[in-house]
Amino acid sequence: MTKIGLRLWLVLCYLVPTTLLSVFCVGYFSYVSYNGLAVSLTNQAKQIAQPLAINSLNLLNQDNYAVLQKLLNSHHRLNSTLICNISLISDDNQLILSTNPQQINPNNYWTKPYPLSLSGEVNEVDNSLLFYQPLYIDNQAQTAHSSVYLLLQLQPNLLQMQQHGLLLNSLLVLLACFLIASLFCWYLIRGIHRPVIQLQQHVQQLLQGNTSEVNSTMLQEFNNIQCHLNELGKLLENQEQETQLQIEQSISDLQQSMELLEVNNIQLDLAKRKAQEENRQKSEFLAKMSHELRTPLNGVIGFSRQLLKTQLSNNQHDYLTTIQKSANNLLHLVNDVLDFSKLEDGRLSINAEPFSLSDVMNDAVELLAANAFDKQLELVHIIEPDCPDNLIADSGRLVQVLMNLAGNAVKFTDHGSIVIRTSATLLNDDQLMLHCSVQDTGRGISEDQQKMLFNGFTSKDPSSHQSGSGLGLMISQRLVKALGGTIGFESKLGEGTTFWFTMKCQRHNLPIADALPLEVLHNKQILYFEPQKHSREASLSLLQQWGLHVTACATTTQLQQVLNEQTKFDIAILGCTTSSNKLNQTIELLQQVKPYSQYVYLVVNTLSPILRDNLVRAGAAACLSKPPHSSKLALALSAPYKQKEMTNEHFPKPLSTHLRVLTVDDNDANLKLINTLLTEQVDYIDSAKDGAEAWHKATVMPYDIIFMDINMPIMGGIASCQHIRENSLNKHTPIIAVTAHAIEGERERLLSLGFNEFLTKPLDEKILQETLLTYCLAQKNEVQVSSLPLSKLVDWPQALERANGNYSLMTDLLQMLVNSLPLAKSEINQALDIKDAPLVLQHIHKLHGACCYTAIPRLNDLANLIETQLKQGASLKELEPEFFELNDVLDVILEESKSWVI
Repeated sequence: MTKIGLRLWLVLCYLVPTTLLSVFCVGYFSYVSYNGLAVSLTNQAKQIAQPLAINSLNLLNQDNYAVLQKLLNSHHRLNSTLICNISLISDDNQLILSTNPQQINPNNYWTKPYPLSLSGEVNEVDNSLLFYQPLYIDNQAQTAHSSVYLLLQLQPNLLQMQQHGLLLNSLLVLLACFLIASLFCWYLIRGIHRPVIQLQQHVQQLLQGNTSEVNSTMLQEFNNIQCHLNELGKLLENQEQETQLQIEQSISDLQQSMELLEVNNIQLDLAKRKAQEENRQKSEFLAKMSHELRTPLNGVIGFSRQLLKTQLSNNQHDYLTTIQKSANNLLHLVNDVLDFSKLEDGRLSINAEPFSLSDVMNDAVELLAANAFDKQLELVHIIEPDCPDNLIADSGRLVQVLMNLAGNAVKFTDHGSIVIRTSATLLNDDQLMLHCSVQDTGRGISEDQQKMLFNGFTSKDPSSHQSGSGLGLMISQRLVKALGGTIGFESKLGEGTTFWFTMKCQRHNLPIADALPLEVLHNKQILYFEPQKHSREASLSLLQQWGLHVTACATTTQLQQVLNEQTKFDIAILGCTTSSNKLNQTIELLQQVKPYSQYVYLVVNTLSPILRDNLVRAGAAACLSKPPHSSKLALALSAPYKQKEMTNEHFPKPLSTHLRVLTVDDNDANLKLINTLLTEQVDYIDSAKDGAEAWHKATVMPYDIIFMDINMPIMGGIASCQHIRENSLNKHTPIIAVTAHAIEGERERLLSLGFNEFLTKPLDEKILQETLLTYCLAQKNEVQVSSLPLSKLVDWPQALERANGNYSLMTDLLQMLVNSLPLAKSEINQALDIKDAPLVLQHIHKLHGACCYTAIPRLNDLANLIETQLKQGASLKELEPEFFELNDVLDVILEESKSWVI
């Protein structure tokens, strides 16, 4: 903002009020005089017109026009300075007499739109003033010529000249006032502004370092200010001298410090270079160790997956699954080593993906069960009923933090229980804050240890929460911070500890986990016996959420009372703390309950195959470990009620293709594994032990796809790929890099060197299948899709993509959906007729899940919209248009399907 100077302020404060007052006064008196001129001119015209009108009336009544003309002419001459024409005009605009006929046109100048007054009127027409006067004065004196008017035409511009003269005089007076005020203003500015300028110059001299005294004659107040400025100059001069002495001393000290800093900088530079070299060596070591560890893990995980495909007993399947999860956990530990390196460098990555909360948490708790059983601890996991199951977040980091906290709880708890609780707080429609807590009854943490808990230090006390590597809690704290949450704990020495952490998650609209077979368990009567409080609380809440009628017992006395009161139950679930010396007690309890229930299930705190097999042979329908995995429990309870045996749905159908594949790896186990995985999907597999052998085979045999390891003796995978691209029969064959060197930027580097894709070890069968579909089977499926019938609703290319490129699977899924639509439509309409919103939501959810794997976008969008609105509380009345449209879409699909030949 521009600031106004002192001179301008003085001018504004003096001249503006003075000028405004002068303008007001001169304007007021000019206005009064201006109007007075017009009134004066009218009065003069009346004084002339009234006597002349009386005389003219008498002469006009006598018809003496000659004398009347002379009378008018004489008055015209006597008042020629004021009047330019005198006329007599009848009320019908007829000119009777005129002293100057050239000056008047009755048709232009005379109008009578309303009755005229007796006093006469003045009208302005074409810069002339017209004054008319009737020839009678009162109504009693009307004669035959009483309708005649005397018209005086005043001199043009006469009034304007007088008024202009008045305005000119007013302006001259106003100008004189302004000049006088300007003279006084100039004198005022001279007395105030000039001293201020001198003082300002004096201050500038002080700022520039000139402290010499300045003396001048000015007003008393300004003289006082100037004296103070002179004193200030002397003070500044003294301070400047003192400052100069201090600066010289400081410069001397700084020179000595600079010499020391230069020596320290040289030492720091040498230390920095050493640290960078050590960090480079550490990164190389971590990368090599990651590669070496992933290579054997590839075989363990891969062949465990293959073994899971064989015929296994329930316990064998369970043990093998645990082995596979443990191997995956070891793989995660390898990643943790890399994570710690990334934490130090600030490069930690967060990968948010959809996941099922219950499955992830149950899988993590299963890995902790073995250690908890060894110490006879009660391990419980409780998910609050209002906690959403389908989320989007980094589930791997969630499990990593949970395993650190829960693993410490198991390690430092000698007796009692460990309770893991999971709840959620909604932030908005899309986001929520997940809250996980791990409560133990262990030794607690002292106040001294609490202060150092997240610092990563190692304690020599084996009972301390900081014993071991000392990195688990520190890594967990940084991971939670990266996940958008916080971590903390509450502990008292000897009373246990509760660790908790939060993380931000997004809600996922589609179900992630496979639907549990709960329909066959609807309204079943359940007898549930569990002495342990927390386990009973968790399982009872889960069973009630499934809609089962549960009768819970905490003691054997209560159990016996229930058995005496009710004769039969559909299912009995017995929670037991068993061991080799308590086996007979468990079997007795089983035999006691078996007559009252059709199926009896045991939930025990052991992984021993011998104990669990003995319990099954004793009559138990199944024997599950504590805490029971929700999906495993649902499958076990529903198994007897299913119409047919469950088929293995965990793996995709083998591809029936005529592909020729070359696999290259120097590790026999890895080579055998990839060949085993590909055997079920392709017809011909050729193998090579190094890059040179692979290049030689590529020069004599064309292949559909090549899977190439990177680190190999004789010739590495990169060199082999480049040789194949340059000179062989497989210049354009897709070459897929397979390596355990899974570091950031590795994929981009390999793609730039000629590879088509990048796969990390351990290999996954589904990823191999998708790779074959992407690079080998796309053209075949496109030909099949092009022959499919036209449809208004089905997106055939998208349907093939959702079936992982399997044409047969695509048609099967679509046909299954079409077959289910009539029943789904009938169930939805019946629920709408009885206005049962929860039942409508159940059927819509079922339809939504069925159409997720087929490409009918409009049907999927409608089902998703209706399900979302119902969950948000919308009424059936509000969704009537959507239900009508849903019926129309179902009718179109059913009508189109009659003509499909696929």
